[in-house]
Amino acid sequence: MKQVTVSVNIPEEVIHLLGLKEKELERELKIRFSVTLYSEGRVSLGKAVEISGLPYAEFMELLADYGLGIDYGLEDLQEDLQAIKELDAQQR
Repeated sequence: MKQVTVSVNIPEEVIHLLGLKEKELERELKIRFSVTLYSEGRVSLGKAVEISGLPYAEFMELLADYGLGIDYGLEDLQEDLQAIKELDAQQR
């Protein structure tokens, strides 16, 4: 999948207020972005997990921490089945 790199300028004091180190900021932004997109229904659970870069189970725990339910629909199932097929093909 083709990816796009985005540059965002954030004041240092904001990073310090969040209690983050500069190196942690990219990870934090990806996670929060993926949670937001998922909570708004703009991406499926599988796509949100992919965007976040987290393992599936960790992302689901994160959703629970945010008080968000899991909406696992047909699109999610289809994505998971496709991922399983691709993994199976890679292992052969």
